[in-house]
Amino acid sequence: MQLAHQPAFSLGTLEVRPPTCEVVSPLGREILQPRVMQTLVALAQAGGAVVSRDDLIATCWDGRVVGEDAITLVMMKLRRLADRSGGAFAVETIPRVGYRLATPTRDAAPAAKSGARSAGNARPRLVVLEFTHAPGDEEQAWFAEALADELTAGLAKSPLLSLTPRQALLHSDVAGHPPGAICARLGVDYVLDGKVRSLGGTVRVSVDLIQGSDETSAWSARYDRPMADLFAMLGEITTSIIGTVEPAVLEREEARALSAPEHSLQFWRLLVQGRRHFWRSTAEDVRKAETLLEQALEIEPRDVSALAILAHCKLFDVWVGTSADPSGAVAEAHRIALRAVSAGGADAFAHYTLGVVLSMMGRLTEARAEQRRALELNPYLAAASGEMGRLLAFDGQPEEAIAYSERAIAASPNDPHTWLWFRSKAIARFVAGDFEGAARDAADACARGPERFPLHYLLAACYAAGGRQAEAQRALEDGERLARDRAGPGRSNATAYSLEALKIGHPFVRPADLDRLVKALQKSGWQGA
Repeated sequence: MQLAHQPAFSLGTLEVRPPTCEVVSPLGREILQPRVMQTLVALAQAGGAVVSRDDLIATCWDGRVVGEDAITLVMMKLRRLADRSGGAFAVETIPRVGYRLATPTRDAAPAAKSGARSAGNARPRLVVLEFTHAPGDEEQAWFAEALADELTAGLAKSPLLSLTPRQALLHSDVAGHPPGAICARLGVDYVLDGKVRSLGGTVRVSVDLIQGSDETSAWSARYDRPMADLFAMLGEITTSIIGTVEPAVLEREEARALSAPEHSLQFWRLLVQGRRHFWRSTAEDVRKAETLLEQALEIEPRDVSALAILAHCKLFDVWVGTSADPSGAVAEAHRIALRAVSAGGADAFAHYTLGVVLSMMGRLTEARAEQRRALELNPYLAAASGEMGRLLAFDGQPEEAIAYSERAIAASPNDPHTWLWFRSKAIARFVAGDFEGAARDAADACARGPERFPLHYLLAACYAAGGRQAEAQRALEDGERLARDRAGPGRSNATAYSLEALKIGHPFVRPADLDRLVKALQKSGWQGA
C-alpha cells in the first residue's frame, strides 16, 4: 500500500491523513509509524468487514513473511490510539479469522435499559470487562486486552448467552463502579471481571463471574502459567474460561427458573429446565426434558437450542441400549436436527447435533463434515471436539481421536459429557493395542458416568484384553447389574446387553476392531454374542 496515494478520512472526531501518517484529534496531532497507518487504512477501507491476517500481510507488508508478533504489535498500537481517541473507533479480534474496525455510528447499539429481564425468551446477558493490569507494562497490557477480546468473541458464539460488545464499554463510565451498578448501567445480568499480574517468570490471571442482581460470585478461578509463550497461554486460558462460564451462568439460570411458580413458566424457563433434566441423563429426567422442550417449542417453534437438545433426547434410549425401535428414534432425531440446522445455519451446536445423528445412521463422512463445520463456527465447542474424537476412534485413527478427546476435556473439564470423551480415548487406545491405557481411560469414564452400564462393559473388555481377568469379571458383573436394573424385569436372555445394542453403540468402520472388542468381552465372561 502506498500511503501517498490514500485520501484523508474521518473516524469519529479523528481526521486521518495517510500521506503524512498524521492523526488529528481535538486534543492535538500525532504521527503514526507507516506500518500502523497502513493497517489502520486497510481496516477502515473494509467498512466494518473482517480483514484476515493474510490480507493484512499482502496489503501492508507487501506479502513478505512476518511473524505473529509483528501484527500483534501493530494492533496493540492501534488499540492504544483508540483508547486515546475517546471512543472514535475500536479494533476487534475475530478469533482465527482476523480483525475489524468498529465505530460507534456503525456498531454501537442503543444502551439497554436497566431493570429485570423479562420472563420470556431472553437469554442471560453478559459483558466481559477490561482485565486490569500493572500500569506501564506493555506486554501485560497487550495480554489483558487480547484476553478480553478473545473471551468476548468466544462467548458470543454461544446460542444460550447474549454478549454485550466490547465497544459499548467505550461509551459507558463503568470504571471503579461495583458489579451491580455496572450491570444496571449496561443492561446486563452478569459481568466477567479479571486481573493480570506478573510474578517473576509467571503470569497470574484471576477471573470472577459476578451476578449483578445480588453481586455474588457465580464462578471464579485463578490461572498461573509460565510467561515463556504468551500466545499459547492466551489460547489455553481462553478455552478453559469459555468452557466454564456458560455452564456456570446456566446453572444460576436453572436455579432461577426452578424458583418460579409452574404456571408462570415462559420460554426461557422451559428451556433451562428442559436442559437441566437432559443433562441429568436418567430415563425419567430425559422424558421430563422432552415434555418441557416441546412446550418451549410451542412458544418458539424455530428455537435452535430447544430443537437441538430435543434431538439428543430422542437418541437417549438408543445410546443406552434400551430403545424398542432404534431406527424410528434415530429417524425422529434426524428430522428434528435438520429443523435445528434450518433454523440456525450458523449455529455450531445445531451442526454438532446433526453430526451426532448422522453418525447413528452410519453416515460417518457426513457426520465428520458436520463436526468440522461446528468447530469452524465455534472453535471452543467442546462437544464437537469430543464427537470428532469419538468418530475418529471408531474410524481407526487413534492418535487424532485422543488429541480431539483431550482437547474437549481440557476445554470443559466439568462438562456432563466428559465420560463420553474418556470413553473415546479408551476405545482409541484399545484399537491401538494399548490395553493398559485403555483400561485407565475406561475407568475414568466409569468414574464420571457410573450409572452408564456400557462403560463397565468397555472396562471389562479392556481388562480382559490386557490379561487382567479377575478385574474384567468384576467390571462385567457391574455392567450386567446396571443393565438389568435399567431394562427392568422380564429379561430372558443371558445378558442384558445384546450384540445388536453393542454394535449400535460401537460403530466401528473396520470389522476387525469390532471383532476384537467382542472377543475381549467374551473372554471376560459376556454371553451376548
